[in-house]
Amino acid sequence: MNNNLGSFLKLKRIEKNIRQDDLCRGICTPSYLSRIENNHVVADEEIYILLFERLGIAYDQLLESIEHIDEKIEKWYDSLLNKEEYEVNIEELKGLSIIGGGSTSIKFEIVYCRYLLEHDDLTEVSKVLKNLKQIIKVANNRTFFLYTNVLLLYYIKTNKFSEAVEAGVELLQLVGYENLANRFELGIFYYNFSLSLKNIYCYEEALIYIEKALKIFKDEYLLERALACHIILGTCYNNSRKWDDAIATFRLAERILIYLPKEDQNKYLYIISNNLGNCYEYQGKYNEAINYYLEAIKYVNDDNKSKIQLNLIRTYYLKGDIESARLWLKSKQAEEDSRLSEKYQIQLKIFETITDDNLTIDNIINIQKSSINYFLSIKDWKLTVRYSELFANIYESYSHYKQANLLYKLALQTNQNRRE
Repeated sequence: MNNNLGSFLKLKRIEKNIRQDDLCRGICTPSYLSRIENNHVVADEEIYILLFERLGIAYDQLLESIEHIDEKIEKWYDSLLNKEEYEVNIEELKGLSIIGGGSTSIKFEIVYCRYLLEHDDLTEVSKVLKNLKQIIKVANNRTFFLYTNVLLLYYIKTNKFSEAVEAGVELLQLVGYENLANRFELGIFYYNFSLSLKNIYCYEEALIYIEKALKIFKDEYLLERALACHIILGTCYNNSRKWDDAIATFRLAERILIYLPKEDQNKYLYIISNNLGNCYEYQGKYNEAINYYLEAIKYVNDDNKSKIQLNLIRTYYLKGDIESARLWLKSKQAEEDSRLSEKYQIQLKIFETITDDNLTIDNIINIQKSSINYFLSIKDWKLTVRYSELFANIYESYSHYKQANLLYKLALQTNQNRRE
């Protein structure tokens, strides 16, 4: 007899708003029921049958449900991955998993975390994962695969990409990890792992795993998943200065896009156009970059509008069209967007300063030091390189070659460090 049945009995009694006295009348004493519910005693099977019957639960069906609890948890997980509707009573499932005990209850907690992540309840996920970390050890089993994938997604959502990569590496080091999941689940793992690698500037490594994910999603005819892979692929090519490969990849993404529902196309049109803009900007082809950024802004939602506006301000400035850069700055300032992160506010402040007609060398030094120190403090190596080079060019134009040289060295060193 499972000694966790009492917890489930208590759960169902409370759900039905039945007092202990009423539930146990004619079956056992209230004090004995209390001991049953707290798992201090395992009663005779006949007592469980009568108590559950009074709650409207057939005892034999309950035992059968316990036998299939792992299957139910797996179906719940599958529905979350596929974003499909699946009717589940979470509290009841939790109660049954506790009765099942062992790895079943742990698997429930892992999948529950995945459910919370779907609803962006990061605070609760953090609490559950903290407890799971004390229990789960690296092992070649299904539970560890699920745990790693949920942990990976949590780290991505909290921008802890180095930790995500470390978690992914632990799984990849297991011999036969591919046998712990179906192909679709492996594809998602490879995608999230490559996304994390990309965000810590490990572009060559990211290319390896995004290719693996892409192959799986193409074989399974999962076009939207494949499209997302092409975008990461193109971004990695772009940041590796493989311009032709990047452009070809984004063009292919555009061709896939026509097969998606119309209502899903805009967000990808924004992403593809913005990335093509980045690609041409990095090559110094500013007119082409501006055209793509202007195309992207047609499809962008409010959350990402600031990113495109900043891209336009920067590209117009690099092109030497200071007046257009100022116009976009004024447009951005007029919006008073309180959602802007400090990182974007600092970048806007840079361009407000360097496009000012009354710009002085002291102004440049002040904004350069504060902004570069900030980018270094948050370990944003990409922005550190970008703005070190920008300020170096400005110092050169003022014949301040020593400062320019220091910033070129910083950009070079940062580029080397982020590739190691």
